[in-house]
Amino acid sequence: MQRFFLFLLLSVLILVGCKKEKDESNSLSALAVRFFIRTLLSSNINSELPSNLSVAVPRSIRKPSSGLGASFQRRSQTSKMTFTNKGIAEDTLDYGFTGQYFLTEGTGIVAEILRDSKKDLVLISGSYSIAKASPGVCIPGGTSSVRITQSMEEEFLEGIERLGLSSEEARGELVSLQNEGILPFIGQSVPTPAMVYRTLSNNEYDVEISYSFADAIGTPQPCPSNNQFQKSIKFKSDKSKVFSSITRSLRVFGISLSVDASITYITQVGKKDKAILNIKQVTSGSGNTDKSTTRFTFEECANDTSANSNNCVTLNYSNVYDDAAGNKITTSVKGRTNDLGGYVLTEYIDNADNFEYYITETYDPNGEITYFAVDYYDIDNSANDEYEELGVLDTELYGDFIETTYTFEWDVYVDFTTPLPSGGIGGGGYAAYDAFVIMPNGVNPNSFPDEFIGWGEFYINESDSSETYYVDFYGSADQVSDADVWRYEIDTNGNEVYTQLLIAPNVLYQL
Repeated sequence: MQRFFLFLLLSVLILVGCKKEKDESNSLSALAVRFFIRTLLSSNINSELPSNLSVAVPRSIRKPSSGLGASFQRRSQTSKMTFTNKGIAEDTLDYGFTGQYFLTEGTGIVAEILRDSKKDLVLISGSYSIAKASPGVCIPGGTSSVRITQSMEEEFLEGIERLGLSSEEARGELVSLQNEGILPFIGQSVPTPAMVYRTLSNNEYDVEISYSFADAIGTPQPCPSNNQFQKSIKFKSDKSKVFSSITRSLRVFGISLSVDASITYITQVGKKDKAILNIKQVTSGSGNTDKSTTRFTFEECANDTSANSNNCVTLNYSNVYDDAAGNKITTSVKGRTNDLGGYVLTEYIDNADNFEYYITETYDPNGEITYFAVDYYDIDNSANDEYEELGVLDTELYGDFIETTYTFEWDVYVDFTTPLPSGGIGGGGYAAYDAFVIMPNGVNPNSFPDEFIGWGEFYINESDSSETYYVDFYGSADQVSDADVWRYEIDTNGNEVYTQLLIAPNVLYQL
């Protein structure tokens, strides 16, 4: 558990890679052997449960987290291009302030959340039928036990590889997680978790499973007396939409850190698979509280996962950091990437110190920056404005990744009936920045925060005072006219607070 929080606390972690021979782990022969082995082995996950909780992560925006997996990484994370001139672009690069870095940190958090998800699903399967037979009743940990087999370990490896690691790196990561007691060894008998099975009556999900493990993997976990579980999975019966969440808290050296994280995974026949990561992180100490919210959406480039070459994804990363003084720093990264590299656009807006960065960059399979252009604006003194680019943008190599506007393939696209700012969004003390969620009519996100069917942001670019907003709508066409809009923020105590702003009908319309 502490490893998860140390990863989040140490936001800049320098890992030095080892020089090694050429990585053959993804050669055609190696892939064929692994595929043959896995197709011979039936899944150890109950067929009623989802087998995956997210889309696959491209290798170019992923690094091993620690231990042996990190020792196999392809490069030093501190390496960069070498240039003779010294301007705003190289200063920014020296600082490590790149879109690729933000994306790598984001996928690292995805990996921390899902690193043991295959293990969770295998162990849940061990008591799934018992829990399903008694809906709403907690089944204590250790009601059943699961002896780990070779095929189960193969599933663990497959799950780790889907998080952006090569076979060699995944094997190193697996060994580290086993040595840390997070994942079990072959032959080990492991108790099933304390868990509750519930059927849901809303339109978003059909089944919910809440569960907890003990800190020691071989120790059965009793049912929690307060009915609060560590993790939760919700899903539709056809597994077209899966929601997984985790809540953890830690206090280290007088600093309190709480993290609520969730991933919504949407997979439909004939549609591009997509995942939406949400993180609320609150750090408090010495009377101060800092808050950070992150939303990271990534969608496969092809409608058929098997045809999605090199794990290609379109992505949008958004982070809002709110310090104790109420100052907000917003970061957004959007673009397209795959195992072979990527092209991304980054916006960094500091409303406290009044400066903005707009960055365009490309990077190679190892995440090395190959082109880097920075447009810097000092809002208080335009004489300090600066633009610089390093390298050459190779449009032949990255042309398929470049778009003017990056959008996702939702069932429907929506806009506000009355253009923003209106209805309270972007008004009063929220003129510079405002965040909102879209809910089915009558559903209160303060009580049911997992039931949102859309999300958006409104903000002002101080460099030119232009107003910008966007809306991602995850719902269906019949939910558009009957949707409510709520403001989303975090209070001084670190609690999520939703305030209703716009009430159905016809707050939104279908484009």
